[in-house]
Amino acid sequence: MNGIPLTRYQITRLVYYLKVMALAFVAIIVLGNIIVALVKNRITVAPGSYELKDGFPLFTSASEYVSLVKRYHKDFGVQVKIHKIRSGESLWMIAHQYNISIDTIIAANPYLSSLSIEGITELVVPLEEGVLLPVNNLIDVWRMKWRLSHKGPVRGAYWHTPFELLALDEIRFAFYPGSRPVLVNGRIDALFEIKRKFQAPVFGYFTSMFGMRQDSHYGGMAFHNGIDIAGRMGDPIRPVREGMVSFEGWKDGYGNTIIIQHEEGYVSMYGHLSKIFVKKGDLVYKETIIGHLGTTGRSTGPHLHFAMSRHGEFINPLLFIW
Repeated sequence: MNGIPLTRYQITRLVYYLKVMALAFVAIIVLGNIIVALVKNRITVAPGSYELKDGFPLFTSASEYVSLVKRYHKDFGVQVKIHKIRSGESLWMIAHQYNISIDTIIAANPYLSSLSIEGITELVVPLEEGVLLPVNNLIDVWRMKWRLSHKGPVRGAYWHTPFELLALDEIRFAFYPGSRPVLVNGRIDALFEIKRKFQAPVFGYFTSMFGMRQDSHYGGMAFHNGIDIAGRMGDPIRPVREGMVSFEGWKDGYGNTIIIQHEEGYVSMYGHLSKIFVKKGDLVYKETIIGHLGTTGRSTGPHLHFAMSRHGEFINPLLFIW
């Protein structure tokens, strides 16, 4: 059955109404943009408070960045807290307090120039693991999603509506849950280059740091050549990097111990193990389970004593796994 043909008059009227609708739509957009431009509290940043790296804004001013976060009235995509730093606190203590990684804190505070927070009074802390990123536009959001190989959704109100064309914000925030930063400022990038080659040997929290400390067995101050990572009995231990086992067995004070030789002169040590699954001369890889966490030797509870050295000199392991 053929449809009823439109008359010339009907076509003329249809075109007329379509033109009216188009003009009305344009008028609404224009009027809406004018109203929003007059009433909107735009998000702005001070000139020179950030630098561009690969086209992404990385803040260099701590005060301007924290001020921006405090007055930001859009959705970050994650709950954010401003943490006031207390005397004696470290990044590791703050990360443990909020159950997030130091990578998450570094991504959320792009002005950090080292792992020291001396002289800094406040930190931006996302209450979920991931990358909180200031962005200039929607293109930044999708470029970073590709660089992070992020598979899930990107959260946050990082887009502008059609009514904000005359009042664009200078900065918006996007959050990539579960991701780790791949872009940091040049002052801390050298540390990241080292860290990308290594992994944490076990999941846990740091109970004793590298350096001088109170000896729990003999009293007095003593040098602690590594860090202690508390965990559960039997937790799998993996090497921080591929290498060759140079020692396995009992070591005074450390109990069941494994020592692994790595490239570039690095050596890693794993003490207090409950079980050892490798032998001297074995090649091991990042996915290899070399032993189980325990409390053998001089130990007050289940934990891994982890130490790093290079050419015979002990190095703070937190430079490698933080």
